Amino acid sequence: MQYYEKKGNGFVIAIIQYRRSEMRLSMWTSFYIDLTPRDAIVRLAELGWKDLELSAEHGDMATQGDDWKEQLLYLKSICEDYGITLWQIHSPLSIDVADQNLQKRNKDIETAVKWLQYSHELNIPFLVIHPGGSKGAKTDEEEKIIFDLNFSAFSYLSNIAKDLNVKICIENMQEKENRDPKRFGAFIYDINELIDSIDSDALGICFDTSHANVTGLDMYNAISECGKRLMATHISDNDGSSDQHKTFFGGNIDWAKVIKGMMDIGYNNAFNLEIPGENRIPTTGKVLPLQVRDAKLRYTKELFDFIVKDI
Repeated sequence: MQYYEKKGNGFVIAIIQYRRSEMRLSMWTSFYIDLTPRDAIVRLAELGWKDLELSAEHGDMATQGDDWKEQLLYLKSICEDYGITLWQIHSPLSIDVADQNLQKRNKDIETAVKWLQYSHELNIPFLVIHPGGSKGAKTDEEEKIIFDLNFSAFSYLSNIAKDLNVKICIENMQEKENRDPKRFGAFIYDINELIDSIDSDALGICFDTSHANVTGLDMYNAISECGKRLMATHISDNDGSSDQHKTFFGGNIDWAKVIKGMMDIGYNNAFNLEIPGENRIPTTGKVLPLQVRDAKLRYTKELFDFIVKDI
């Protein structure tokens, strides 16, 4: 594998010997959040996006009612018809498996179990889950409580995941130093410590570039810390001040470091874009017209080709 950097137009361009079989450019389906799961998948397929993450919103839409298995079977058949690979599915954003309210925690853990079942039914290998402790910790005692609750939850979930042949990918969170309460999972060593403690091969990592950038992590080093545990990704850009979820070069992330990090650890799953900062009008929050979003996806592919090129 060859790697070198070239200065051009103020950007550092990564030019890497790249084979499409190694890492797949992917899109999360909620780029078309206003469409049904079926229509979003078909639209993405017709635009040439054959590798996808089923979003939390579309996963929820597709599992309403007692006939959820039939709905998922239909969605699976659509993917087969269009040659789509669903690499990963995102669990609901609201769940917190380490919430200190026992009733909410138990409810959220059981929701995670349902989503493991959804993943299994769709033959999706990776379920992305946020680590618990969304309110953060202000004391060492609170940090320990959050770790212990995460340990308990993911120990339980990993056993179910193993039986269903699904991998749970714990996503790195974000934390602004000296401004926010300590957020478990903002640093890769948090997730590695948790996985080491549980010692289950059903657990891995989903690396979110925007979260890492807000936290101030070095991209190459953070990806290297993930190592072989990296199984899923959320790719987007920001300027480091907040979680803006823009496309490539919409912020200050060094994409050369990201791509080199992925290649050096041998990552060969979905390079999955999660870019809600690109599908809405910033001042109103309304979704952009479909044709505008289509054009943005074509542009995003061009940007990716600019970063990563075959030699």
